[in-house]
Amino acid sequence: MSQQLHKAMAAGNLAEAGTLALALAQLGELAIIDLIGLASLLSAQGKTEQTISLYQLWLEHCDSPLEYVAWYNLAVVLLQAGDEAGAERGYRQSLKLHPGFTESQLGLGGLLERRRQPEAALAQWRAALDDLDNASAASPALQIRLYNNIGRLAEAQGDLPQAEQALLHSLQLDPRQTLIAPLWLNLRLKLCAWPVYGFVPGLSESALRHATSALAMLSLSDDPARQLAAAQREVRATQPPAPAPLADGDGYTHRKLRIGYLSNGFGAQPVGRMLAELLELHNREQIEVYGFCWTPEDGSALRQRLLRGMDLHVPIATLSDAQAAQAIRAHEIDILVDLHGRLPGARPGILLQRPAPVQIAWLGQPGTSAMAAIDYVLADAVTLPPELAPHYTEQPLYLPHCYQPQDRLRPLPPASTPGARAAYGLPEPGFVYCCFSAPEQITPERYATWMRILHQVPDSVLWLQAAGEQVRDNLRVAAMQRGIPSERLCFADPAAPEQQMARYQAADLFLDTAPYAAGATAGDVLWAGLPLLTSTGHCSASRTSASLLQAAGLPELVTASEKKYEARAVRLAERPKELARLRNRLRKHRDTVPLFDTPQLVRDLEALYLRVAKGATRVIPAHAGIHAGRLGMDTRVRGNDGTPAPLVSILIAADDPLPLETTLLSALAQTWANCEIIVSDSSPDGACRALLKPHLKTHRRLRYAHAPGLSPLDNLNHCLALALGAYIAVAPSGDTLAPDKIAVMLPYFLDHPQISLVASWRQPRAPDGQALPVAPLFATEIVVGGGSLANLLLSGDSGGAATVCAPGALLFKRASIGLAFGHYHERPYADRANVATALTALAGGDYVYLPQPLSSYRAAPAVPATPLAQLEAGIEALELLYQAHAHGHRFEPAGRFQQLLSARLAELNTLVSTHHTQLAASAVHRPQLVDALQRTMRIGYQLLLAQ
Repeated sequence: MSQQLHKAMAAGNLAEAGTLALALAQLGELAIIDLIGLASLLSAQGKTEQTISLYQLWLEHCDSPLEYVAWYNLAVVLLQAGDEAGAERGYRQSLKLHPGFTESQLGLGGLLERRRQPEAALAQWRAALDDLDNASAASPALQIRLYNNIGRLAEAQGDLPQAEQALLHSLQLDPRQTLIAPLWLNLRLKLCAWPVYGFVPGLSESALRHATSALAMLSLSDDPARQLAAAQREVRATQPPAPAPLADGDGYTHRKLRIGYLSNGFGAQPVGRMLAELLELHNREQIEVYGFCWTPEDGSALRQRLLRGMDLHVPIATLSDAQAAQAIRAHEIDILVDLHGRLPGARPGILLQRPAPVQIAWLGQPGTSAMAAIDYVLADAVTLPPELAPHYTEQPLYLPHCYQPQDRLRPLPPASTPGARAAYGLPEPGFVYCCFSAPEQITPERYATWMRILHQVPDSVLWLQAAGEQVRDNLRVAAMQRGIPSERLCFADPAAPEQQMARYQAADLFLDTAPYAAGATAGDVLWAGLPLLTSTGHCSASRTSASLLQAAGLPELVTASEKKYEARAVRLAERPKELARLRNRLRKHRDTVPLFDTPQLVRDLEALYLRVAKGATRVIPAHAGIHAGRLGMDTRVRGNDGTPAPLVSILIAADDPLPLETTLLSALAQTWANCEIIVSDSSPDGACRALLKPHLKTHRRLRYAHAPGLSPLDNLNHCLALALGAYIAVAPSGDTLAPDKIAVMLPYFLDHPQISLVASWRQPRAPDGQALPVAPLFATEIVVGGGSLANLLLSGDSGGAATVCAPGALLFKRASIGLAFGHYHERPYADRANVATALTALAGGDYVYLPQPLSSYRAAPAVPATPLAQLEAGIEALELLYQAHAHGHRFEPAGRFQQLLSARLAELNTLVSTHHTQLAASAVHRPQLVDALQRTMRIGYQLLLAQ
């Protein structure tokens, strides 16, 4: 009967195989390997009940030393079927038979977590670590899973030190975990474990910086370009390609504008406190308010007030991202406002599906989302001045006064009473500085400034908010390292808003954090009447408190540098009358300053909503003030027919001023009037700045950015992030552009909409500047179909590809480039970056080649590629081929894909066979390259054999 079972399984006859297996199990003769094999097939076919019955019958009648595995598998299937009690019995029986079986310990821990027994789950996983046989080949992988589980759940339970240590152990076992490194860095921020970029074997500081999450980067860098790059990396790493939009891009025709607010903060949380009155004040003659939230019910009065302020509340906590997006689409929301951003618990997958025709970011994190699915960001001119707009993928919508709404109905704190300070553990005499921002917003640089302030104000203390003793100890040690006794630090636990407001009455001055300012906390501080001192930096996150202070009529509390911030903090402590005047002014004008004029903010906000809404029935008020978009046309430069002439961005990625000068001057000499020139300098010390300084004063369209340490490709993408133009030209540093280059190339786009790439000949020159005797690729102007040229690029003619798609020879439509240079179907490439960019652009149309020498460059001597470089190039060539095939590229003639695939695989095989010793030595420090090779070869042979 066993042979019949094997034949039925081989033939895919699961019905017969199931019958035979049940009979064998009844007789006690079903081998466990056959049990597991057939159960896997049945489970994959969705036959859950049959799978459970088979396992239960086998366990009743059969014996095997591996019985514990059967109990484990049964537990897994029972859990999938929703039988948590049965699953727990299965896991525990498995562990009874084999106490050290890690898979059952992992599963049981996960089940206990699911059943809201977190301490029991953590104990189970810690015991599993103790039981593991470190000599086992599977041990590292299992340890990593256990450590990651402990890190995740310990953080959720508030045990940050345990979580940080668990993730550190995980990274020490495998530093290549791209999703774990950002979590570990976030924990170190929350613990004030400085330096945040701690030591992990196998992870350089540069790699850790590259792994920094977008949210953490707000605290770790005041460079908006780095913040944008971090957000873009995070989007690429965590989000799949965007599906087809759910919403109709043309909008709807409702009698009232339907505004949907999307948040996890509709409760006693900062967003809820800011939004409560705003929801109540919306003009119901024009606006319908929908709330889509995954907020747990907290039973608070504020939550009930928020829900009353909505016309319709749609809970989405139990819905998947896809289901939630469908729910939003079903209500035909005109504008969806995301209030959560990249904060913990974010659900960007909802926005990715575009359930509304217009999507806006507001109040989440003070930085870009880097999501193409978000059209606008609500801001003000202080938090997001025009010079910061290029560092946002969203288009700014400016509120006239302050971006942050305030609730005027929140209770005012009672005045401070004698003895109040003692109740908080504060000294009655002396000056009390405070900062109740989250510990992750405190940086060692700003902390050092605070310690210098305490040193200059002898009777002062610093009052901080920190929940864990480890955070407090870290801050105490940091104070002592800077010469300040730890006794001058006072700590408070996190508290409810009403308690926090009362605390502010016991303090003299709130010291803001940087570069991630207080944000929502600042609004509460000023409402409580406590002066707040801030400094403005380069990024939006460092400017939020400045916006609130300006709107509150306290501009003298906004400083422009760390030195002035320090001096002002000392001065206010030394001049109590000056501080008292500021406090009195804040309280006296609370009802009249723009910051707390919530009705006016609501009117301004609704005017913005009406301006950007889509649909046939939208009426834009005369005071709405339509402005030109950030991308596209410049209304001050017009064509012959009076229409705005397109803006062209010329990108120069540089690291050396010597070759840059020629390129810069030739870019400035372009005869096409509507050009902007963006220079990104990746040199460590900004070596190109001096060369540009005189030109920046006289050329309005020239912009400079310092992005130290970026690779050439990343530096070029940094330029692209700053670009405002609808068309993009790349000028490699050292190239000389003909004065009419843009003027000659651009009309091909304007006159022929089917064109997606325009190329011209780059004349190579010898080191002495003499033109080399090299002919253009084609003797005459020629148009090549996008599909045909893509086939050429995918065929692997590296010489031809280099000529056809060198960025310096091309003029691009900005919209056709995609996320960045070097991407093809959302995947980044390094060696084949130019090919990937060209393939992305060619998906939208045809290619024009112009034989005129519209630029020239100094030809560098050819350097033979090392075997390792050849290997990397070969892997990327195969990846491009796979992506093209997967996305339906039409290879011609028939069978061409198989020919290319076979040739690529053969080339890689030959390369590895010929240079295996050298490659092994080179790849010893790059195990991910070996993994990539194995994965790529496996996919290739699967595709080849499947044809």
